[in-house]
Amino acid sequence: MEQVVIVDAIRTPMGRSKGGAFRNVRAEDLSAHLMRSLLARNPALEATALDDIYWGCVQQTLEQGFNIARNAALLAEIPHSVPAVTVNRLCGSSMQALHDAARMIMTGDAQVCMIGGVEHMGHVPMSHGVDFHPRHEPHRGESRGHDGANGRDAFPPARHQPRNAGQLCRPLTRPRLGCNAVRCLQK
Repeated sequence: MEQVVIVDAIRTPMGRSKGGAFRNVRAEDLSAHLMRSLLARNPALEATALDDIYWGCVQQTLEQGFNIARNAALLAEIPHSVPAVTVNRLCGSSMQALHDAARMIMTGDAQVCMIGGVEHMGHVPMSHGVDFHPRHEPHRGESRGHDGANGRDAFPPARHQPRNAGQLCRPLTRPRLGCNAVRCLQK
């Protein structure tokens, strides 16, 4: 199995959504800028050497739709021969893109991949154009589903990432974090 290494990493600064510095910049252009910048920072890497591009994106609609990875690669003047795919695993989309690319390299199906992601919340707000099933209705904060067997909701309410993060962090006490750190260092 091949070893995978990350050669470089960059990102755009975060804007203030609708009124920020990126309000007039499209998501494909932000992604294309990152792609061009990665290649410029690594002159030994020719764009033709890329075996694939994996790009995470949750809201694949409007300017982020129709395979934004491919559209950004073309705007970045990466050769047409280099494939590109957009990956969606909600808040973990870019991490999934990294996993997919790493798997391709580990199995010998690729040698060099470019990985990234984009969400332009000022242009494509969260849940834009999504028609949730009535039993999920995340905007109500409660579930309407019921499994009948044990009285629990069959469909738990959808929650936004900040709320989930707060709930996940609550049980992490200082001693528990210390034990986790020691365990990680022992690996």
